[in-house]
Amino acid sequence: MIIHSNVSAANLLPATLASRGKSISKNPTASGADQAQLTPASETNLTAAGAPLQDEDAARETTEIARQMIIAQNGMAMMAQANSMPLKALRLLQQS
Repeated sequence: MIIHSNVSAANLLPATLASRGKSISKNPTASGADQAQLTPASETNLTAAGAPLQDEDAARETTEIARQMIIAQNGMAMMAQANSMPLKALRLLQQS
């Protein structure tokens, strides 16, 4: 049933397009007005569709920056501990 209707619709398509082409050529301003109404809607839809993707990209980048900062801070803390060990050993030796 669905296939039959699709075949019927496909068979009618050339005639439908031809009649639409004739009506557009007779009244091009109406066609332009229709397009002018559709263009802002389609741009709005594209912008709205892209917003969550941009939010996800920003969240991913923020997470990566935070991760890199934590790694850098841990590295600095380990270096500080490693540098303080010889000083502690020297103080113990000097106290003896």
